[in-house]
Amino acid sequence: MQAPEIVKVIHHAIGKEKEAITTYLQLAKVIKDVKAKNVLINLASDEVGHMNKLEAHLVSFLEGKSWVISPAGGAETVAAVGTKSAKLETIDPGKLARADEVQILEIAIDKEIAANKAYLDLAKKAVSKEAKEMFLSLAKEEDMHARILKAEVDSIGQNGFWFDMQEFTMEQ
Repeated sequence: MQAPEIVKVIHHAIGKEKEAITTYLQLAKVIKDVKAKNVLINLASDEVGHMNKLEAHLVSFLEGKSWVISPAGGAETVAAVGTKSAKLETIDPGKLARADEVQILEIAIDKEIAANKAYLDLAKKAVSKEAKEMFLSLAKEEDMHARILKAEVDSIGQNGFWFDMQEFTMEQ
């Protein structure tokens, strides 16, 4: 018997969340900046939460119960913030050891943008309203992660911006 498409999709999403957890912990291990390290560890923890939500939903679905993921909270879910790509598809330990904090965080931003896009694509393809809401909810969380990481890059770079807002001005 063939597994329903949604079961395959959720298994795939769970695998991606596990991959994100591993990535963030790898990045946290090599980054020197304590604040950035804590951000990465907290994001790994958030990804564990995503994985747990997906697993709980899968169990609920397989038992024939209703969906357990809370709604995305509106149509404001958008694609994640853009950044110049870190250009590292797979994490090469040698390149990673030579990367600075900003490059490491840009790798994480790239991963969040890819996850956001994947969940938005899944939401577009979803047949049921519940599945669409689940994927939009996860896309929204990945977008927030990308914004948090971007703010950390801005903080490390001390460019006068935080969450895309100018912190100070030299004008009178």
